[in-house]
Amino acid sequence: MSDEFVGDVAIVTGGAAGIGREISLALASAGVKVLAIDINLAGLEETKMLSTVRGGELQVFQCDVADSKSVKLAFEYSEKEFGYCTIMVAAAAIALYTDYLSMNEKDMDRTIAVNLKGPLLCAQESLRQMEKVGKGSIIFISSVQAVMSLFGCVVYAATKSGLIAAARTLALETGKMGIRVNTISPGTIDTPMLDRDLASMNREEAATFLEKVRAANVLGRIGTPAEIADAVKYLASSKASYVTGIDLRVDAGFSALKNF
Repeated sequence: MSDEFVGDVAIVTGGAAGIGREISLALASAGVKVLAIDINLAGLEETKMLSTVRGGELQVFQCDVADSKSVKLAFEYSEKEFGYCTIMVAAAAIALYTDYLSMNEKDMDRTIAVNLKGPLLCAQESLRQMEKVGKGSIIFISSVQAVMSLFGCVVYAATKSGLIAAARTLALETGKMGIRVNTISPGTIDTPMLDRDLASMNREEAATFLEKVRAANVLGRIGTPAEIADAVKYLASSKASYVTGIDLRVDAGFSALKNF
C-alpha cells in the first residue's frame, strides 16, 4: 500500500462480481476507502469478505444504479461513512445478446437504464461531492463494442458508445473544477458474463468460441479483471493528472486487428 491514494474515497458500481469487484478490491488494497454498490447483495458480501482478507477498507451498499433515489442513498451513505467521494467508477452493466428484432421493450429499457442512465446518475451525485473538495476522477467502463460491432449487441453497443460520448463531453464541464472524466474500453475479459456465454454451449462449441476470441486480439489471450483494475488505478491516480476526456482501450489490440 502506497501513499498515492491517501484520503481518497471511491464509489464503484457493479461491485458484486467481475470487473467491478476487482476494481473495488484493487482500490481498497491501494489505500482508497471504497464503497462497492450493486443490486446483488450476496455478491457484495462476498466482495467485502475478499477485501477483508486483502486488508482493504471496503464497505458495501445494495443499490439499483438505474434508480435515482437508490443512487442518492448510496452516495449519502458513503459520505457519512468515509467523507466526500473523489473517485467514481461506473462498472455495472448488463449484456443481453439477442437478435434485435427479437428484443422486447422491457429488456431494451433495462439495458439502457443500467448501462447508460446509471453511470450518468452516479456521475451527477459524485460531482456534487467532488466539487466541494476541488478534485476528482470519474471513470466509466465502456467496451470495445462501442466501436467494433458484433452480432446481437445493438442496444448494448449503443449504451457503451454513449458512455464514451458522455465522458468526453462531461470532461468539458468539469475541468474547471479539477475533476477529470475518462472511459476505459475493455476487450474480452474473463468474467461471469463470459461464463454465461459459454454455459449455453456444448464443450466443442465452447472450445471453438474461445479459440476465436483468443485469435481476435494480437496478444492471443483473454484479459483478466485485474488488468482493467490496473487501468482504473492509473486514471484515478496523480500519474494521470493531465488526462481527461479520453477513452483508454484495454483490449490486447482487438480494435487494431483485422483477420482476413
